[in-house]
Amino acid sequence: MERVSRDLPESPARRVGRIARVGARYGFGFVFRSRLLPGRRREEPGRVGTRLRFSLEELGPTFAELGRFLSIRRDLIPSDVAAELGRTRVAAKPVRFAEVRAYVERELGNTLERLFVEFDEVPVRVGPFTQSHRAGLPGGRPALVVVDRTGVRRDLLAMRPVADLTRRRLGDRLPLDPSSMVAEFTTHVTQRRDMFYSAQISRRLRELEDFRLIVPDVYRDYSTGRCVTLEAPADSALLEEEHYLEVSETLVRLALTEGVLLADPAKARFVLDSPAGGLWLADPTEAFGLDPERLRGVAEILAAVRRGDVDGVVRALPLAGSFVPHDDSDLRRELREVLGVLGGPLWREHSLEEVRDRGLEAIRSGGARLHVEVAQMADFLVEAERLGGEGQTRIVTAAEAAEVLISRYRNPAYVAARLARRVAQPDALADYPRQVHALLDELKDGEVEVRFRHAGLDELISKVDILANRLVFALLIA
Repeated sequence: MERVSRDLPESPARRVGRIARVGARYGFGFVFRSRLLPGRRREEPGRVGTRLRFSLEELGPTFAELGRFLSIRRDLIPSDVAAELGRTRVAAKPVRFAEVRAYVERELGNTLERLFVEFDEVPVRVGPFTQSHRAGLPGGRPALVVVDRTGVRRDLLAMRPVADLTRRRLGDRLPLDPSSMVAEFTTHVTQRRDMFYSAQISRRLRELEDFRLIVPDVYRDYSTGRCVTLEAPADSALLEEEHYLEVSETLVRLALTEGVLLADPAKARFVLDSPAGGLWLADPTEAFGLDPERLRGVAEILAAVRRGDVDGVVRALPLAGSFVPHDDSDLRRELREVLGVLGGPLWREHSLEEVRDRGLEAIRSGGARLHVEVAQMADFLVEAERLGGEGQTRIVTAAEAAEVLISRYRNPAYVAARLARRVAQPDALADYPRQVHALLDELKDGEVEVRFRHAGLDELISKVDILANRLVFALLIA
Protein backbone atom coordinates (compact mmCIF):
# COMPACT_ATOMS: atom_id res chain seq x y z
CA MET A 1 0.00 0.00 0.00
CA GLU A 2 1.02 3.60 -0.44
CA ARG A 3 3.38 5.09 2.14
CA VAL A 4 1.04 7.99 2.89
CA SER A 5 -1.66 5.64 4.14
CA ARG A 6 0.52 2.98 5.76
CA ASP A 7 -0.30 2.34 9.42
CA LEU A 8 -2.66 5.33 9.48
CA PRO A 9 -6.42 5.43 10.01
CA GLU A 10 -8.66 6.33 7.13
CA SER A 11 -9.28 9.85 8.44
CA PRO A 12 -8.44 12.58 5.89
CA ALA A 13 -7.62 14.87 8.84
CA ARG A 14 -4.76 12.58 9.85
CA ARG A 15 -3.46 12.68 6.29
CA VAL A 16 -3.54 16.47 6.27
CA GLY A 17 -1.53 16.40 9.47
CA ARG A 18 1.07 14.17 7.85
CA ILE A 19 1.30 16.55 4.87
CA ALA A 20 1.94 19.42 7.30
CA ARG A 21 4.69 17.50 9.11
CA VAL A 22 6.43 16.45 5.90
CA GLY A 23 6.11 19.96 4.50
CA ALA A 24 7.66 21.46 7.63
CA ARG A 25 10.54 19.01 7.43
CA TYR A 26 11.40 20.28 3.95
CA GLY A 27 11.07 23.97 4.72
CA PHE A 28 7.39 24.62 3.92
CA GLY A 29 6.21 24.95 7.52
CA PHE A 30 5.43 28.63 7.02
CA VAL A 31 2.38 27.56 4.99
CA PHE A 32 0.90 26.03 8.13
CA ARG A 33 2.32 28.73 10.47
CA SER A 34 4.50 26.18 12.19
CA ARG A 35 8.19 26.28 12.98
CA LEU A 36 10.71 24.17 11.18
CA LEU A 37 11.78 21.09 12.97
CA PRO A 38 14.64 21.67 15.45
CA GLY A 39 18.04 21.52 13.84
CA ARG A 40 16.61 21.98 10.36
CA ARG A 41 18.14 24.94 8.57
CA ARG A 42 16.18 26.92 6.05
CA GLU A 43 17.26 25.99 2.53
CA GLU A 44 17.99 28.62 -0.08
CA PRO A 45 15.00 29.60 -2.24
CA GLY A 46 16.73 28.32 -5.38
CA ARG A 47 16.22 24.74 -4.20
CA VAL A 48 12.46 24.98 -3.83
CA GLY A 49 11.94 22.48 -6.68
CA THR A 50 14.21 19.90 -5.04
CA ARG A 51 12.59 20.30 -1.63
CA LEU A 52 9.13 20.08 -3.14
CA ARG A 53 10.08 16.91 -5.03
CA PHE A 54 11.47 15.25 -1.90
CA SER A 55 8.36 16.10 0.11
CA LEU A 56 6.00 14.73 -2.56
CA GLU A 57 8.03 11.54 -2.91
CA GLU A 58 7.91 10.98 0.85
CA LEU A 59 4.13 11.38 0.86
CA GLY A 60 3.68 8.52 -1.61
CA PRO A 61 2.79 7.66 -5.22
CA THR A 62 -0.36 9.79 -5.48
CA PHE A 63 1.50 12.90 -4.36
CA ALA A 64 4.45 12.01 -6.60
CA GLU A 65 2.03 11.95 -9.53
CA LEU A 66 0.82 15.38 -8.46
CA GLY A 67 4.42 16.55 -8.81
CA ARG A 68 4.67 15.09 -12.29
CA PHE A 69 1.31 16.66 -13.18
CA LEU A 70 2.62 20.05 -12.06
CA SER A 71 5.81 19.52 -14.07
CA ILE A 72 3.91 19.60 -17.36
CA ARG A 73 2.83 23.18 -16.63
CA ARG A 74 6.03 24.77 -17.89
CA ASP A 75 3.79 27.53 -19.20
CA LEU A 76 3.13 28.51 -15.56
CA ILE A 77 6.10 27.57 -13.40
CA PRO A 78 9.83 28.22 -13.88
CA SER A 79 11.66 25.68 -16.02
CA ASP A 80 14.08 24.62 -13.27
CA VAL A 81 11.23 23.83 -10.86
CA ALA A 82 9.32 22.00 -13.61
CA ALA A 83 12.41 19.95 -14.51
CA GLU A 84 12.91 18.96 -10.89
CA LEU A 85 9.27 17.96 -10.44
CA GLY A 86 9.48 15.96 -13.66
CA ARG A 87 12.05 13.73 -11.96
CA THR A 88 9.61 12.82 -9.19
CA ARG A 89 9.46 9.04 -8.96
CA VAL A 90 8.05 6.67 -6.36
CA ALA A 91 7.77 2.95 -7.03
CA ALA A 92 4.22 2.03 -6.09
CA LYS A 93 4.01 -1.19 -4.08
CA PRO A 94 1.49 -3.79 -5.30
CA VAL A 95 -1.81 -3.96 -3.50
CA ARG A 96 -1.98 -7.19 -1.50
CA PHE A 97 -3.59 -10.02 -3.43
CA ALA A 98 -6.25 -10.52 -0.76
CA GLU A 99 -7.42 -6.95 -1.36
CA VAL A 100 -7.31 -7.44 -5.14
CA ARG A 101 -9.37 -10.62 -4.81
CA ALA A 102 -11.99 -8.91 -2.65
CA TYR A 103 -12.06 -5.91 -4.99
CA VAL A 104 -12.57 -7.99 -8.17
CA GLU A 105 -15.18 -10.21 -6.54
CA ARG A 106 -17.11 -7.18 -5.29
CA GLU A 107 -16.99 -5.48 -8.70
CA LEU A 108 -17.91 -8.54 -10.79
CA GLY A 109 -20.32 -10.08 -8.29
CA ASN A 110 -18.85 -13.56 -8.07
CA THR A 111 -15.93 -15.49 -6.61
CA LEU A 112 -12.58 -15.35 -8.40
CA GLU A 113 -12.61 -19.13 -8.96
CA ARG A 114 -15.97 -18.99 -10.74
CA LEU A 115 -14.98 -16.00 -12.85
CA PHE A 116 -11.51 -17.07 -13.97
CA VAL A 117 -9.80 -20.36 -14.67
CA GLU A 118 -6.54 -18.84 -13.43
CA PHE A 119 -5.51 -15.49 -11.95
CA ASP A 120 -1.89 -14.56 -11.31
CA GLU A 121 -1.30 -13.19 -7.83
CA VAL A 122 1.76 -11.17 -8.90
CA PRO A 123 0.80 -8.17 -11.06
CA VAL A 124 2.55 -7.62 -14.40
CA ARG A 125 2.31 -3.83 -14.05
CA VAL A 126 1.97 -1.67 -10.96
CA GLY A 127 1.17 2.01 -11.42
CA PRO A 128 0.21 4.77 -9.00
CA PHE A 129 -3.50 4.43 -9.81
CA THR A 130 -4.01 1.00 -11.41
CA GLN A 131 -2.36 -2.40 -11.56
CA SER A 132 -2.84 -5.32 -13.93
CA HIS A 133 -2.86 -9.12 -13.54
CA ARG A 134 -2.72 -11.92 -16.09
CA ALA A 135 -5.71 -14.22 -15.98
CA GLY A 136 -7.45 -16.97 -17.91
CA LEU A 137 -11.13 -17.04 -18.85
CA PRO A 138 -13.26 -20.15 -19.41
CA GLY A 139 -12.53 -21.66 -22.80
CA GLY A 140 -8.81 -21.07 -22.52
CA ARG A 141 -8.98 -17.37 -23.42
CA PRO A 142 -5.98 -15.43 -22.07
CA ALA A 143 -6.88 -12.12 -20.45
CA LEU A 144 -5.44 -9.11 -18.63
CA VAL A 145 -7.39 -7.73 -15.66
CA VAL A 146 -6.75 -4.09 -14.74
CA VAL A 147 -8.07 -2.82 -11.41
CA ASP A 148 -8.08 0.55 -9.67
CA ARG A 149 -5.79 0.86 -6.67
CA THR A 150 -7.35 1.65 -3.30
CA GLY A 151 -6.50 4.65 -1.15
CA VAL A 152 -6.19 7.15 -4.02
CA ARG A 153 -9.43 8.97 -3.27
CA ARG A 154 -8.40 9.52 0.35
CA ASP A 155 -5.17 11.13 -0.82
CA LEU A 156 -7.08 13.41 -3.19
CA LEU A 157 -9.42 14.48 -0.39
CA ALA A 158 -6.43 15.31 1.81
CA MET A 159 -4.91 17.53 -0.89
CA ARG A 160 -7.87 19.91 -1.11
CA PRO A 161 -7.71 21.63 2.31
CA VAL A 162 -3.92 21.96 2.00
CA ALA A 163 -4.29 23.53 -1.45
CA ASP A 164 -6.97 25.93 -0.18
CA LEU A 165 -4.81 26.94 2.78
CA THR A 166 -1.81 27.51 0.51
CA ARG A 167 -3.91 29.67 -1.81
CA ARG A 168 -5.15 31.83 1.06
CA ARG A 169 -1.68 32.27 2.58
CA LEU A 170 0.48 32.57 -0.55
CA GLY A 171 -1.90 33.11 -3.45
CA ASP A 172 -0.39 36.39 -4.66
CA ARG A 173 3.16 35.02 -4.56
CA LEU A 174 2.54 31.80 -6.50
CA PRO A 175 2.64 31.41 -10.30
CA LEU A 176 -0.48 29.23 -10.20
CA ASP A 177 -3.61 28.64 -8.15
CA PRO A 178 -3.06 25.57 -5.91
CA SER A 179 -6.79 24.92 -5.54
CA SER A 180 -7.33 24.96 -9.31
CA MET A 181 -4.32 22.70 -9.85
CA VAL A 182 -5.58 20.14 -7.34
CA ALA A 183 -9.05 20.29 -8.92
CA GLU A 184 -7.52 19.67 -12.37
CA PHE A 185 -5.39 16.87 -10.96
CA THR A 186 -8.43 15.26 -9.35
CA THR A 187 -10.27 15.34 -12.68
CA HIS A 188 -7.19 13.93 -14.39
CA VAL A 189 -6.88 11.05 -11.90
CA THR A 190 -10.60 10.27 -12.01
CA GLN A 191 -10.44 9.99 -15.79
CA ARG A 192 -7.36 7.75 -15.65
CA ARG A 193 -9.18 5.40 -13.25
CA ASP A 194 -12.42 5.30 -15.28
CA MET A 195 -12.43 1.89 -16.98
CA PHE A 196 -15.55 2.68 -19.01
CA TYR A 197 -13.65 5.55 -20.62
CA SER A 198 -10.64 3.28 -21.18
CA ALA A 199 -12.92 0.80 -22.97
CA GLN A 200 -14.17 3.58 -25.26
CA ILE A 201 -10.60 4.61 -26.12
CA SER A 202 -9.69 0.98 -26.76
CA ARG A 203 -12.62 0.59 -29.16
CA ARG A 204 -11.67 3.85 -30.88
CA LEU A 205 -8.08 2.65 -31.40
CA ARG A 206 -9.27 -0.68 -32.78
CA GLU A 207 -11.29 1.16 -35.41
CA LEU A 208 -8.30 3.13 -36.72
CA GLU A 209 -7.24 1.81 -40.11
CA ASP A 210 -3.51 2.62 -40.04
CA PHE A 211 -2.76 2.06 -36.36
CA ARG A 212 0.32 -0.19 -36.15
CA LEU A 213 -0.25 -1.63 -32.69
CA ILE A 214 -2.70 -4.41 -31.86
CA VAL A 215 -5.28 -3.16 -29.36
CA PRO A 216 -7.12 -5.74 -27.22
CA ASP A 217 -10.87 -6.10 -27.17
CA VAL A 218 -12.79 -5.68 -23.92
CA TYR A 219 -14.67 -8.57 -22.30
CA ARG A 220 -17.73 -6.59 -21.25
CA ASP A 221 -19.21 -9.31 -19.03
CA TYR A 222 -16.04 -9.18 -16.95
CA SER A 223 -15.69 -5.40 -16.75
CA THR A 224 -17.07 -2.52 -14.70
CA GLY A 225 -16.20 1.13 -14.24
CA ARG A 226 -13.39 0.22 -11.82
CA CYS A 227 -12.21 -3.12 -13.22
CA VAL A 228 -11.70 -4.06 -16.86
CA THR A 229 -10.82 -7.40 -18.46
CA LEU A 230 -8.99 -7.26 -21.79
CA GLU A 231 -8.04 -9.94 -24.28
CA ALA A 232 -4.34 -10.79 -24.29
CA PRO A 233 -1.88 -12.67 -26.50
CA ALA A 234 -1.46 -16.31 -25.61
CA ASP A 235 2.30 -16.08 -25.47
CA SER A 236 4.00 -12.71 -25.07
CA ALA A 237 7.62 -11.56 -24.93
CA LEU A 238 9.44 -8.38 -24.01
CA LEU A 239 10.13 -5.84 -26.73
CA GLU A 240 13.54 -5.29 -28.28
CA GLU A 241 15.09 -1.90 -29.03
CA GLU A 242 13.80 -1.80 -32.61
CA HIS A 243 10.28 -2.50 -31.36
CA TYR A 244 10.37 0.51 -29.05
CA LEU A 245 11.41 2.68 -31.98
CA GLU A 246 8.23 1.66 -33.77
CA VAL A 247 6.13 2.14 -30.64
CA SER A 248 7.61 5.61 -30.16
CA GLU A 249 6.84 6.67 -33.72
CA THR A 250 3.32 5.23 -33.55
CA LEU A 251 2.47 7.07 -30.33
CA VAL A 252 3.72 10.41 -31.68
CA ARG A 253 1.53 9.98 -34.77
CA LEU A 254 -1.43 8.92 -32.63
CA ALA A 255 -1.20 12.01 -30.44
CA LEU A 256 -0.96 14.50 -33.29
CA THR A 257 -3.41 12.92 -35.73
CA GLU A 258 -6.07 11.61 -33.33
CA GLY A 259 -5.42 13.52 -30.09
CA VAL A 260 -5.18 10.28 -28.08
CA LEU A 261 -2.64 10.27 -25.24
CA LEU A 262 -1.44 7.67 -22.74
CA ALA A 263 -1.14 9.22 -19.30
CA ASP A 264 1.38 6.55 -18.29
CA PRO A 265 3.21 5.14 -21.36
CA ALA A 266 5.15 2.60 -19.29
CA LYS A 267 7.10 -0.06 -21.20
CA ALA A 268 5.13 -2.78 -19.39
CA ARG A 269 2.06 -1.78 -21.41
CA PHE A 270 3.61 -3.04 -24.66
CA VAL A 271 4.35 -6.69 -25.45
CA LEU A 272 5.29 -8.79 -28.46
CA ASP A 273 3.08 -11.67 -29.56
CA SER A 274 5.76 -14.35 -29.84
CA PRO A 275 4.22 -16.68 -32.47
CA ALA A 276 2.71 -13.97 -34.69
CA GLY A 277 5.26 -11.22 -34.04
CA GLY A 278 2.63 -8.51 -33.62
CA LEU A 279 3.19 -5.49 -31.36
CA TRP A 280 0.47 -5.19 -28.72
CA LEU A 281 -0.65 -2.20 -26.74
CA ALA A 282 -1.62 -4.82 -24.18
CA ASP A 283 -2.83 -2.36 -21.53
CA PRO A 284 -4.57 0.68 -23.12
CA THR A 285 -6.03 1.92 -19.84
CA GLU A 286 -5.30 5.41 -18.45
CA ALA A 287 -5.64 6.91 -21.93
CA PHE A 288 -7.69 9.93 -22.93
CA GLY A 289 -8.44 12.03 -25.98
CA LEU A 290 -8.41 15.76 -26.63
CA ASP A 291 -11.67 17.53 -27.27
CA PRO A 292 -12.17 17.65 -31.09
CA GLU A 293 -12.50 21.43 -31.15
CA ARG A 294 -9.36 21.78 -29.04
CA LEU A 295 -7.53 19.49 -31.46
CA ARG A 296 -8.69 21.74 -34.29
CA GLY A 297 -7.13 24.64 -32.42
CA VAL A 298 -3.87 22.68 -32.18
CA ALA A 299 -4.02 22.22 -35.95
CA GLU A 300 -4.38 25.98 -36.39
CA ILE A 301 -1.35 26.56 -34.16
CA LEU A 302 0.74 24.03 -36.07
CA ALA A 303 -0.27 25.55 -39.40
CA ALA A 304 0.82 28.99 -38.21
CA VAL A 305 4.10 27.59 -36.87
CA ARG A 306 4.78 25.94 -40.21
CA ARG A 307 4.35 29.31 -41.94
CA GLY A 308 6.46 31.07 -39.30
CA ASP A 309 3.43 33.27 -38.63
CA VAL A 310 3.66 34.65 -35.08
CA ASP A 311 0.39 36.56 -35.42
CA GLY A 312 -1.31 33.36 -36.56
CA VAL A 313 -0.02 31.48 -33.51
CA VAL A 314 -1.35 34.17 -31.17
CA ARG A 315 -4.75 34.13 -32.91
CA ALA A 316 -4.94 30.33 -32.79
CA LEU A 317 -4.03 29.85 -29.12
CA PRO A 318 -7.55 30.68 -27.82
CA LEU A 319 -9.00 28.10 -30.24
CA ALA A 320 -7.06 25.44 -28.32
CA GLY A 321 -8.53 26.68 -25.03
CA SER A 322 -5.48 28.73 -24.10
CA PHE A 323 -5.36 32.16 -22.49
CA VAL A 324 -3.68 35.11 -24.23
CA PRO A 325 -3.19 38.41 -22.38
CA HIS A 326 -4.80 41.56 -23.75
CA ASP A 327 -1.38 43.11 -24.24
CA ASP A 328 0.31 40.35 -26.22
CA SER A 329 3.41 42.27 -27.33
CA ASP A 330 5.70 40.29 -24.99
CA LEU A 331 4.17 37.01 -26.18
CA ARG A 332 4.74 37.92 -29.82
CA ARG A 333 8.34 38.85 -29.13
CA GLU A 334 9.04 35.59 -27.29
CA LEU A 335 7.37 33.48 -29.98
CA ARG A 336 9.25 35.28 -32.73
CA GLU A 337 12.54 34.49 -31.02
CA VAL A 338 11.63 30.81 -30.52
CA LEU A 339 10.51 30.33 -34.10
CA GLY A 340 13.76 31.90 -35.23
CA VAL A 341 15.82 29.48 -33.13
CA LEU A 342 13.86 26.29 -33.88
CA GLY A 343 13.16 27.00 -37.54
CA GLY A 344 15.50 27.21 -40.48
CA PRO A 345 17.37 24.45 -42.33
CA LEU A 346 18.51 22.72 -39.11
CA TRP A 347 15.03 22.17 -37.66
CA ARG A 348 15.35 18.39 -37.95
CA GLU A 349 18.18 18.37 -35.42
CA HIS A 350 15.97 19.55 -32.56
CA SER A 351 14.30 17.05 -30.23
CA LEU A 352 10.65 17.27 -29.23
CA GLU A 353 11.83 17.90 -25.69
CA GLU A 354 13.75 21.00 -26.79
CA VAL A 355 10.77 22.22 -28.81
CA ARG A 356 8.48 21.74 -25.80
CA ASP A 357 10.83 23.43 -23.33
CA ARG A 358 11.53 26.46 -25.50
CA GLY A 359 7.94 26.81 -26.64
CA LEU A 360 6.38 26.64 -23.18
CA GLU A 361 9.00 28.97 -21.74
CA ALA A 362 8.03 31.50 -24.44
CA ILE A 363 4.37 31.04 -23.49
CA ARG A 364 5.18 31.63 -19.81
CA SER A 365 7.40 34.64 -20.45
CA GLY A 366 4.72 36.13 -22.68
CA GLY A 367 2.05 35.88 -19.99
CA ALA A 368 -0.08 33.30 -21.84
CA ARG A 369 -1.44 30.04 -20.42
CA LEU A 370 -2.13 26.75 -22.19
CA HIS A 371 -5.16 24.57 -21.65
CA VAL A 372 -4.24 21.62 -19.44
CA GLU A 373 -4.99 19.10 -22.23
CA VAL A 374 -2.65 20.88 -24.64
CA ALA A 375 0.07 20.92 -21.98
CA GLN A 376 -0.48 17.19 -21.47
CA MET A 377 -0.15 16.60 -25.21
CA ALA A 378 3.19 18.43 -25.28
CA ASP A 379 4.44 16.34 -22.36
CA PHE A 380 3.20 13.07 -23.88
CA LEU A 381 5.03 13.75 -27.15
CA VAL A 382 8.26 14.01 -25.17
CA GLU A 383 7.51 10.79 -23.24
CA ALA A 384 6.73 8.99 -26.50
CA GLU A 385 10.00 10.24 -27.98
CA ARG A 386 11.92 8.90 -24.96
CA LEU A 387 10.46 5.42 -25.49
CA GLY A 388 12.55 5.22 -28.66
CA GLY A 389 15.77 5.34 -26.68
CA GLU A 390 18.57 7.77 -25.93
CA GLY A 391 19.48 10.11 -28.77
CA GLN A 392 16.42 9.23 -30.87
CA THR A 393 14.38 12.22 -32.03
CA ARG A 394 10.88 12.16 -33.46
CA ILE A 395 10.59 15.70 -34.77
CA VAL A 396 10.35 14.53 -38.41
CA THR A 397 7.60 12.07 -37.46
CA ALA A 398 5.82 14.85 -35.56
CA ALA A 399 6.09 17.18 -38.58
CA GLU A 400 4.61 14.53 -40.88
CA ALA A 401 1.77 13.83 -38.44
CA ALA A 402 1.13 17.57 -38.12
CA GLU A 403 0.77 17.76 -41.91
CA VAL A 404 -1.92 15.06 -41.75
CA LEU A 405 -3.77 16.90 -38.99
CA ILE A 406 -3.59 20.26 -40.78
CA SER A 407 -4.73 18.74 -44.08
CA ARG A 408 -7.74 17.18 -42.38
CA TYR A 409 -8.96 20.51 -41.03
CA ARG A 410 -8.07 22.33 -44.25
CA ASN A 411 -10.08 19.91 -46.36
CA PRO A 412 -12.91 21.91 -48.02
CA ALA A 413 -15.28 18.97 -47.49
CA TYR A 414 -14.57 19.05 -43.75
CA VAL A 415 -15.03 22.84 -43.61
CA ALA A 416 -18.40 22.58 -45.37
CA ALA A 417 -19.59 19.69 -43.19
CA ARG A 418 -18.53 21.45 -40.02
CA LEU A 419 -20.33 24.64 -41.02
CA ALA A 420 -23.47 22.64 -41.79
CA ARG A 421 -23.36 20.99 -38.36
CA ARG A 422 -22.86 24.24 -36.50
CA VAL A 423 -25.16 26.53 -38.47
CA ALA A 424 -27.94 25.70 -35.99
CA GLN A 425 -25.78 26.97 -33.12
CA PRO A 426 -25.82 30.81 -33.22
CA ASP A 427 -23.27 31.15 -30.42
CA ALA A 428 -20.76 29.14 -32.44
CA LEU A 429 -21.15 31.45 -35.44
CA ALA A 430 -19.65 34.35 -33.54
CA ASP A 431 -16.23 32.82 -34.21
CA TYR A 432 -16.95 32.18 -37.89
CA PRO A 433 -15.50 35.44 -39.31
CA ARG A 434 -12.14 34.65 -37.70
CA GLN A 435 -12.25 31.15 -39.20
CA VAL A 436 -12.97 32.58 -42.63
CA HIS A 437 -10.06 35.00 -42.23
CA ALA A 438 -7.77 32.10 -41.33
CA LEU A 439 -8.95 30.02 -44.27
CA LEU A 440 -8.48 32.91 -46.68
CA ASP A 441 -4.98 33.49 -45.31
CA GLU A 442 -4.24 29.85 -46.01
CA LEU A 443 -5.50 30.29 -49.57
CA LYS A 444 -3.14 33.22 -50.02
CA ASP A 445 -0.21 31.15 -48.74
CA GLY A 446 -1.11 28.15 -50.84
CA GLU A 447 -1.92 25.98 -47.83
CA VAL A 448 -5.19 24.73 -49.33
CA GLU A 449 -4.79 23.12 -52.73
CA VAL A 450 -7.72 24.65 -54.58
CA ARG A 451 -7.40 25.58 -58.25
CA PHE A 452 -8.84 29.01 -59.08
CA ARG A 453 -9.42 30.30 -62.61
CA HIS A 454 -10.32 33.71 -61.27
CA ALA A 455 -7.49 36.11 -62.06
CA GLY A 456 -8.20 38.61 -59.25
CA LEU A 457 -7.66 36.39 -56.20
CA ASP A 458 -7.23 39.32 -53.82
CA GLU A 459 -10.49 40.87 -55.02
CA LEU A 460 -12.27 37.56 -54.67
CA ILE A 461 -10.98 37.08 -51.13
CA SER A 462 -12.09 40.57 -50.16
CA LYS A 463 -15.62 39.98 -51.46
CA VAL A 464 -15.94 36.58 -49.79
CA ASP A 465 -14.69 38.10 -46.53
CA ILE A 466 -17.36 40.81 -46.61
CA LEU A 467 -20.03 38.28 -47.58
CA ALA A 468 -19.08 35.98 -44.69
CA ASN A 469 -19.36 38.76 -42.13
CA ARG A 470 -22.76 39.84 -43.50
CA LEU A 471 -23.98 36.24 -43.52
CA VAL A 472 -23.02 35.67 -39.88
CA PHE A 473 -24.57 38.99 -38.81
CA ALA A 474 -27.82 38.10 -40.57
CA LEU A 475 -27.93 34.65 -39.00
CA LEU A 476 -27.30 36.03 -35.53
CA ILE A 477 -30.02 38.62 -35.92
CA ALA A 478 -32.42 35.97 -37.19
